[in-house]
Amino acid sequence: MKKLLILGTVVTASVFLASCSNKSQTATEESSSAVVSSSSSQETSSSSSAVSEAKKEETQIIGSNEYGFVKVPKSWVRFHEVEGGNYIQYSDGTGINIVTLNTFKAEQFNISEEEYAKLDVVTVSSSILTSKEQSSDFSKVWGSKSTIGGYEAYVVNAIAKSGKYLVTWVFRSNDGKIRYVSLEGDGETLKTILPMVESSWSTTKSE
Repeated sequence: MKKLLILGTVVTASVFLASCSNKSQTATEESSSAVVSSSSSQETSSSSSAVSEAKKEETQIIGSNEYGFVKVPKSWVRFHEVEGGNYIQYSDGTGINIVTLNTFKAEQFNISEEEYAKLDVVTVSSSILTSKEQSSDFSKVWGSKSTIGGYEAYVVNAIAKSGKYLVTWVFRSNDGKIRYVSLEGDGETLKTILPMVESSWSTTKSE
């Protein structure tokens, strides 16, 4: 019980971002992707190549070997919160649309590496969800499941009273590390960025 209390306290203190996406949004995004895919398949090989090059120019791969990598629009830039923090953040410059990458470590939970290896990802995501539920900043908070980079993830969804959407993926990668990816922003931006983040997250940087 003591360790669970410590876990909740540490996660609440260290995690200040969350994110939001519901199943209907995901289904809509997947349908849109299918339509785009079908349309693209009808183009000539030269046209497909041109589209591929254009997409490559429009995006960039951000992150690090420690926190993982994702694709974001090329115009997004790295920034640091005034409070500081152990994470990587990129934004479109508005201060509204932000992606955050982090990796939880054993010392953050005040546990050994052996205990960390057995730590249930559900426990971590539940702690994040609880901290959001107890915050007066959000009008709605709920949990769901999804996949990111091919990994099954527990997702904490939230809608801020300001209208901003937030979604946080918590999952364990093949190297045994518990990963944290957060996306926040307006609905229109998330329609584009959310599927990009889910499909592109990786432990290695690749074009």
